[in-house]
Amino acid sequence: MEKITLSALNHQIREATKRSFPSHVWVIAEINELNVNRSGHCYMELVEKSDSEEKIVAKSRATIWAFRFRMIRPYFETTTGSRLEPGIKVLVKAEISFHEIYGLSLNISDIDPNFTMGDLARRKKEVLEKLKNAGVLEMNRDLVLSMVPQRIAVISSETAAGFGDFMDSLVNNSYGFGFGVTLFPAIVQGDAAEKSIISALDQVYHDDHSFDAVVLIRGGGSQSDLDCFNGYELAMNIAQFPLPVLTGIGHERDETIADIVAHRSLKTPTAVAEFLVDRIQEFSEHISRLQERFSQALQLILSGERMTLQQMTSDLERLTGRYITEGDHHLNDYHKRVKSELRHIFSEQRAQLSDRSGRLKYLWKGLSEERKRDIRHLGEKKTRVTREMIRSRQEALSIAGRTLEMLRPEKVLKRGYSITRVNGKVLKNAADVGNGDQLETRVNGGVITSLVEKTKNNAHN
Repeated sequence: MEKITLSALNHQIREATKRSFPSHVWVIAEINELNVNRSGHCYMELVEKSDSEEKIVAKSRATIWAFRFRMIRPYFETTTGSRLEPGIKVLVKAEISFHEIYGLSLNISDIDPNFTMGDLARRKKEVLEKLKNAGVLEMNRDLVLSMVPQRIAVISSETAAGFGDFMDSLVNNSYGFGFGVTLFPAIVQGDAAEKSIISALDQVYHDDHSFDAVVLIRGGGSQSDLDCFNGYELAMNIAQFPLPVLTGIGHERDETIADIVAHRSLKTPTAVAEFLVDRIQEFSEHISRLQERFSQALQLILSGERMTLQQMTSDLERLTGRYITEGDHHLNDYHKRVKSELRHIFSEQRAQLSDRSGRLKYLWKGLSEERKRDIRHLGEKKTRVTREMIRSRQEALSIAGRTLEMLRPEKVLKRGYSITRVNGKVLKNAADVGNGDQLETRVNGGVITSLVEKTKNNAHN
């Protein structure tokens, strides 16, 4: 059996690698780890993952020497807007080397920023397509934002400069508008950011009736810093949230998925605060315009009504004067007619009275003395009968008074009688009493309460 030492084997592998890869190779991979030592050298672990399971199917070490890394890194980050860090896909130009001690390694001499930008764009496009197919892309944008959004739920890192800028612009607004702000702290950068923001949204959801809008903010950052706002799950939560979501993620270069599905996207946290203040100011100005229009309309109405009233007053005064004048004439005529009629009537009445007086005097003198005596006797008889009737009525009233006095309940009780009540009513018939009823019997000097044990009805004796 042929034998070979390990160093000899590794030397053969090294030579075979040189022959197989005589020049640089462009390799697609994802950065899994990245470390820069004090000398400025960059050491990475590159991996390839399966599309379906996110399972690592290949892995390799890679190195960017310090003199190259100082050029590659700023160019890549300036071009892509993303930091060179774990989690992003890259297209690297590498020399394949195999060392007898250190094994296989890729010595990177360049990184294509266009590939990374294309990969980020592809991932965003895939997420947007999924949201569109789910029918939720426009849902939050279709919600109606309150004309006076003063109760604000803010999702942000409590220590972020963006949150401080937002609060300063909101609270110290030049119009003096008041806002109620509740902070729901969340991580807004890194792998844990998406779940943290979704958790904060869940907290707001459980008290959504207390707020007019949700504000999601963070300060500026690189494209990779903001990649957490491109996640599908976060986008679904924002799109379907029952309150309008306003984003101020602090970047101007590119929109995140969160910006696209939100009700309104603004460039910075300060811009969100200014938007809220301006919205209330617009409403205030609208109310002022309505008040001014209402006041003008009211003045026009009052002016027209005042003119109408003045015209009616003038017409009324003219007509009233005419009617009074005509009335005076009618009254004078009527007064004259009445006086004339009264003089005529009084004259006729005086004549009739004078005639009747004469006739009465004549008839009175013609009455015989006997008739006069009969009249006097009738008057005397009438007086006696009247007196007798009055005396008889007085005696009857006296007898009735004595009888009523005898029938007073106190008098009757003193003669040995009693009054019995059952259930508050006077007992008049034995049939109205049943066993177990409570009776109250009033006798002279007090009331006796008794319980019925047995009754006996004479009608059924």
